This record gives sequence, C-alpha cells and structure tokens, in this order.
Amino acid sequence: MAQYQSFPGAPGDSLTLDKLNTLSLPELKGRSFLDVGCNEGFFCGFARFLGAARSVGIDHSAGFIDRASQRFPDCEFHARSWDQLPDGPFDVILLASALHYAEDQAALVHRLVELLSFDGVLVLELGIVTSKKSEWVKVKRGSDERFFPTMPLLREVLADYAWKWMGPSVRQSGDPVPRHVLHISRRRRAAYLLMQPPAFGKSSISRSLFPKAGVSVVSGDQVIGQIAAGKLAAPAALEQAIGEDYSPFRLDLAIQRLFDRGLGEDLVRMWIDKAGPGDFALDMYVPAEHQGAVKEQLAAAGYMPVVLDWRRPGARLMPQDAVRSAAEAFYMSMADRPVQARPVASGIVGFVDDVTVSAGKVTMRGWAADADGRMPVSLSVRIGDTIHVVDNFEKQMRPDVQRHMGLPHALVGYRATLDIKGVGGLADLGSGFCVQGIGDGKGDSPVFRLASPLAEALDAASDTNRYQAQ
Repeated sequence: MAQYQSFPGAPGDSLTLDKLNTLSLPELKGRSFLDVGCNEGFFCGFARFLGAARSVGIDHSAGFIDRASQRFPDCEFHARSWDQLPDGPFDVILLASALHYAEDQAALVHRLVELLSFDGVLVLELGIVTSKKSEWVKVKRGSDERFFPTMPLLREVLADYAWKWMGPSVRQSGDPVPRHVLHISRRRRAAYLLMQPPAFGKSSISRSLFPKAGVSVVSGDQVIGQIAAGKLAAPAALEQAIGEDYSPFRLDLAIQRLFDRGLGEDLVRMWIDKAGPGDFALDMYVPAEHQGAVKEQLAAAGYMPVVLDWRRPGARLMPQDAVRSAAEAFYMSMADRPVQARPVASGIVGFVDDVTVSAGKVTMRGWAADADGRMPVSLSVRIGDTIHVVDNFEKQMRPDVQRHMGLPHALVGYRATLDIKGVGGLADLGSGFCVQGIGDGKGDSPVFRLASPLAEALDAASDTNRYQAQ
C-alpha cells in the first residue's frame, strides 16, 4: 500500500501540508468535521488539533483507516465508501482530490451539502478543466482516465448554493489538470432591509430596484394599514397597539410604539408570511435601537439579512414634535401684530372659564372667536354698574376649542386682568357680571357663557352677600 499523505518521517506522494495551507478552512474549535476520502487522517488530526468537538474520516481502504486510527486515536474513522456517509450534520466537510472518482460527481456534491449543518461549509478541492463550454472532459492520467468539470459546468451544478472560488490548490507533479479550492454552503434567502426613517426614499429605491430582479417587496406600512383596517389578521396585542391613535400620516409613532412594547417579533413573522418562499426586500422604518433584533430574528428564520444604508439627499426633516412646537410659537408671535384682511364679525361667541379676584385685581380666562376663528378686538366686562373695556389681553392656544368648534386654528384663548379698587372677592363682582366681545364689525356680540363651576361660585357668593346685608 503506497504512502500518499505526507507525515514527518513518512513522506508520500501528496504535498499534504502545502495543500492544507490552500484550503482556507474555517474556524474548527468546537465544531464537527468530516473528511471524505481521508486516507491516513491528516486533516482529521488537524481538526482535532484545532479543538474540533468531533472529527470523522471515511475511506474505502481499510489499511488507510487502520493507520489513521493509530495516528489519531481521538478521531473517529470508518472504512467505507461515500455511499455510506456517517450521520451528520457536520459544520465542515472536506472532499479533497477525490471528486473525479465518483460515478455521479454532481450527485455526490448535492449529498454532501445536504449533510451540512445550517451554517456549514463544504470545502471542495478538485481539478477544473479550462474551457468556455459547460461539459465534463475526459482526461488521461498516469494509470486511468477520469472526467473533470469545466467552470461553466460547475456553475450549473452549484447554481442552487452559495459558493466561492477560494483560489488555486497546490500543483503536484503528474497533475494533468490544475486544482482549485471552492467553499460551498446552502444558499440562504436574502432579506434586503431598507429601515431608514420616513422620507429617505425607501419606497422609490424598492420600486426601481427589486421588481426588476424578481425580488418581492414587503411594504411594512401597508401591513400595518391592513391590520388597522381589519383586512389582515394579526395577534391581538399587535392589533390593539396599532389601533391606538392610528394615523397613516404618523406611522412612525405607531411603529415606535409596537417595538417599544416588545411586539417587533410578531411584526417580523408577518413580514416573513408576506414575503413568500424566496428573497424579499423590506420597505419599512425600524427605529435604530431595534434594528439589531430584527436582523437576529430574520437570521434565525434562515435569512441572510442585508442592510441597505444611505444618507438622505438634501436637508434632514425636522422631528414632528419640534415642528409642532415651533409652529405654535410662530403663530403666537403674530398675535401681537395682527393684520386684519377684513373686519372681525360681531357674532363672536365665547366662554368665561374662570375668574379669580385678589388684592384689587380681577383675572379672567376663557375663549372667544367668530365662526372663522377670529378673536374680538376688545373685551367688554361689566362689574357692578360699570363697564370696563379691555383692549390688551393675552392670547392663548386652545386646541380643545379648535377641535370642538372645527376652527382653522387654536389661537382663540384669552387671559385678561383688570385693576379695580375695592374688589376683594367674587361677591364684589355683582349679579350683573358679564363679558362680551367687541369686534370692528357691526352688531352686538352675545354675552359669553359662564362655565358651570364659575356660575355656581358667583351665585353662592351673591347669596352670601345678600344674607350678610340682611
């Protein structure tokens, strides 16, 4: 039995150490390793040397297996052909300088890939004939003739896998065909993730890129909209969270709420259901602090997450809360310098919500506006037998009134203060206390209504005053 692999003190026909350096083996510590056609177990011994948890070798020659067992007793060896592969799966499988001996070379490659673990890799060292044709080429060797593939043929055989040419293997004397090293793995479905904030162009990129490549696009906004409309079944907690203050114009808030409540996993599962069996692209904003969890969940589901990252062209959008705050401040800044395009209508209605009296000062708060949302120019306040006109009062935002009245803005609130000597409490306001709005149009404005608590307090103060007078 000729010596093939080379060991210290036992040189063989193979430049085994040099070949090892060309295989580009992955990390082996703690992993499982299988060498198909292991000869005397050189590569199995190397795997155990690096800390492989399980190192297995098979070879049809019982003599080689006997030597391998003596050299590396902590490895597992079997005298059998590749028609009887050991139970897997294996993280790394090596088939070196042996594929050309198989009757059906493509079938052997497929069987070995099936024996890989989820993240496993088949390290294939083989001769490749240089040709542009897709064919098996019969090559005469020293003692026999064997078929070797061309690269176009290999591409067809490996079309369903993820694979990479790692480079040439060592060239040995007598080799009729140059040897090469390939790494082959199961092809994972790709999940192309476009998770940028709103207005980054995610949908435009998705529409222009993925349909042309036959990749389905999952619109996260559409999924949420269908759930909100009851057109797509979803877990109860997800439906409830989406339904809270849902607005198609503020989906970023709904999305943030979902992820903050730990409902991201439910949402990812719905994307996967929508995606179908192949690759897909996700068009949906995901908060930065939750993107890592999304990638991990997709990877666990068998996808290869591919994150697309880019800068938004042009100026960045202001946060919505900042826009709202700045808009209100801007609106308020114009309250003290109004320009009237037309007279304020006299049909001003309003409320007096609260009145406080302290040390000769009467302060009133409420709201007043006509049907177009225009406030009075002045306020007419009757206290006792005297009417006081307030030309300068503080204007305030009242979004509650805007919603209730359907007004175009919320700047309809007022806060007015009068200095009146001799007034010490509500009882001093008199039974005729009332407030009206004064516009620059014609006609009288109705008296403002008093809020119920205020009306009750004024009545009680008036009764107390009459009782004391008696």
